[in-house]
Amino acid sequence: MDAHELIQRYEAGETQFAGVNLSGISIYEADLIGIDLKQANLQNARLIFAYLSRAKLTKANLIGSKLSGANLNQAMLMGSNLHNADLLGASLQEADLRSADITLANLMDANLMDADLRGTDLSGANLTGACLRGVNLREEKRIYTANLTGAILHKVDLRGADLKGADLAKVNLSNANLQEVNFRDADLSEADLSGADLSGAFLTEVNLKSANLAGANLLNVKLERAILSESNLTGVNLQGSVMPDAKLDKTLLSNANISYARLNRVDLSRADMRNVDLTETDLIEAYCARTNLMGANLKGANLTRAEISTANLTWAEWTGATMPDGSDHD
Repeated sequence: MDAHELIQRYEAGETQFAGVNLSGISIYEADLIGIDLKQANLQNARLIFAYLSRAKLTKANLIGSKLSGANLNQAMLMGSNLHNADLLGASLQEADLRSADITLANLMDANLMDADLRGTDLSGANLTGACLRGVNLREEKRIYTANLTGAILHKVDLRGADLKGADLAKVNLSNANLQEVNFRDADLSEADLSGADLSGAFLTEVNLKSANLAGANLLNVKLERAILSESNLTGVNLQGSVMPDAKLDKTLLSNANISYARLNRVDLSRADMRNVDLTETDLIEAYCARTNLMGANLKGANLTRAEISTANLTWAEWTGATMPDGSDHD
């Protein structure tokens, strides 16, 4: 079927085109709203600025397709193959992309607000500047496990998204808007989160080993039992954070703001915490073996039963702090 026949039949009221071969088709600004192209072959098709909202594209072959600027709002793309597709500036708001292959696709500046991305493979995809507010990337019973390994998500907007259990190892999320995102159980090891806004994010039991969080905003985050070993948290804002039982061994935390936080039973062994602000912070039973706390502000901090005997406490400020033995520091 060629482009002329498709448009002619669609304009005549026909919408059922499941399984058709449209490989290499070229239609600019095509109006195909609600069309049924389930299992259709659209490999290398050129549908730039096409109107495909509510289109049925389940298990369609869209490898190498050109869909820049296309409107795919509420489209059904479950199990579709979008490998190496060009979706620059496309709108996929509320689209169903469960288990789709989006590897190496270009989604730069795309709108994926409220899209369902459970089980999608986004490894190597370029999502620079894309809007992913409210997307669902949640892992559910290992049936849907999103893969974003190596994806570029620089400056992406993911506010309020559900990324529970997602594989985000080595992902570039620098300067991204990650406010109130649910990252519980997610793998963010070696990820680049420098300059990202994670205020209010839910990071319980997340793996952030060797991640780069330099300059990130972690205001009021929940990091219970999180793994942050060997990560870079230089200059971060962790004010008011809740992170009991977290692993922060060998982390870089110099000049960070961790005031009014709860770090009970946290492992800070060999961490670099020079000039860190720990004002009014709970460090009950914290483990600070060989921790560098030179110049740290510990005013009003609670260090009851904390292990600090081998820590570097040169020039630390202790006014009003509760010491490991329960006594008050003058």
